[in-house]
Amino acid sequence: MVKPFRANLGVLVVFLFLITVFPCITQEPQASREFSSSLFCDGKTASFSLRLSQAGCVSISAGSKGRREKLRIWGPAWMDAGQFSITIPIEKVASKSGSVEFFTDELVPRLAIGRTGTGELQFVHPMGLGWDPTRKELYVADTGNDRIVRLGPDGRFIAQYGGFGLALGDVSEEKEDSLDAPWDVAPGGFSNFYVSDQNNDRICEFDAYKSFKGKFYPTIGDRNSRLSRPRGLSIDGENNIWVVDSRNDRVLKLAPSGAKLFELGGFGAGRWSFRDPTQVAVDDSGRIFVCDPGNHRVSVFDRLGSFISEIKDHLSSPTGIAIDPDGILSICDEVTGELGLYTPAGIRIFWMNGITESDRFRAPADVVATGRVIYLLDSGNNRVVILERRKTGRECTWQALSRVVK
Repeated sequence: MVKPFRANLGVLVVFLFLITVFPCITQEPQASREFSSSLFCDGKTASFSLRLSQAGCVSISAGSKGRREKLRIWGPAWMDAGQFSITIPIEKVASKSGSVEFFTDELVPRLAIGRTGTGELQFVHPMGLGWDPTRKELYVADTGNDRIVRLGPDGRFIAQYGGFGLALGDVSEEKEDSLDAPWDVAPGGFSNFYVSDQNNDRICEFDAYKSFKGKFYPTIGDRNSRLSRPRGLSIDGENNIWVVDSRNDRVLKLAPSGAKLFELGGFGAGRWSFRDPTQVAVDDSGRIFVCDPGNHRVSVFDRLGSFISEIKDHLSSPTGIAIDPDGILSICDEVTGELGLYTPAGIRIFWMNGITESDRFRAPADVVATGRVIYLLDSGNNRVVILERRKTGRECTWQALSRVVK
């Protein structure tokens, strides 16, 4: 009886040694011939081994206790068919579970809203779009009509705000909330919204009741913080307001209080310079994407303003940019008339230039991207085009147990 016990004890010791030194923690209940993944941890790094039978986008997400939503810890990145290994720091997976996702994207036109005019669903040279994720509403900066138009997710007219120089029917007086060629609109985190009032060189704020609250930036009497033809606006995940100060060739980051946190840019063609920038977007990790049509590119910076890269693939004059929940960029180009889907690294994975062969986009100016729908502001045609986002793919789950990782 003693010898078998010693043999079994030896096997147990070897087994415990192997799972300690080589802690392969793998779960792939949905793995298939088309896509599979496994996870290996060595105490310092985590390595995901992938096998893809076709090219597509890959992203890795992780969650932790107490959080319903998973956070993206890698990707999305375009990968060709084949076998790959992705290495990330162990702290991003330790004591967590998540998924590896493979997907492809395409857009299908569903509806076009608007035409030239001054009516409820009519526009004149609109230049900016904003999306309220709480109320699921779309805002349009109707630049030529000096107003902001608020629409339902299906394009239904809800209300309009602003207007130029009209008070009680007297054209000789100007309302406090009048706008002059507003370029963009950005709903905030408290059901309010901000407007880049281009020709008045200011950012205006409307409160949660959609009433004109006043001049947000620069504050009254502040002569050292002037704007010159402000254009694109964006609100990040911390409710900071990003402003494209186009004539000054810079981007400003403002706190919710209106205080300037930092600025980026200056005229030129260098890495930290812009030439007539139009729009800005910030992703979940804090990366800053700036449309720089004068330099035929989208410039990418980290959360502190350090240059990372530039996107130039098929771009001539990029004017609008948006980031969907999967981290994919939607970029429109007013010269080529194209709308493209890009990875953050600048790889174009899909593009289109019209609703049909005979119905083309003309000078698209801005774009909004949600999980299922993309709204394109087709400025040259004075309309908003609603596009269905068709995402297909597979997921493999993973789990890194703390007792194994340690």
